[in-house]
Amino acid sequence: MTNWLIAFVALLLLFLIFAGMVIAARYLAPHEYDKEKYDLYECGAPMVNEFRYFNVRFYIIAIMFTLFDIEAIFMYPWAVYFKELGILGVIEMGLFIIMVFVGWIYAYKKGALVWE
Repeated sequence: MTNWLIAFVALLLLFLIFAGMVIAARYLAPHEYDKEKYDLYECGAPMVNEFRYFNVRFYIIAIMFTLFDIEAIFMYPWAVYFKELGILGVIEMGLFIIMVFVGWIYAYKKGALVWE
């Protein structure tokens, strides 16, 4: 019972410190609007011309590459322990490869792999 009481007191103290910091920051921080603070910048230098957005397809391709790369990395330990895993390991890796392939087909049908 005393362990739970100590944990409860620690959590209560943690909550009080957190709440005190939030309240103190709210009332003690300066609230003046500073144009330079909210102005866009890159690497500390002021912007020369307008901001250009990247095409969203770039990010989708990058995420898809990362996901499929990580999935391929999962196959290396399986290949190392191929004999020890037996038929169950082959079945599990087959299901894994099928799921990766289904994900790839889904992305292809949605047009995520088309760069244009």
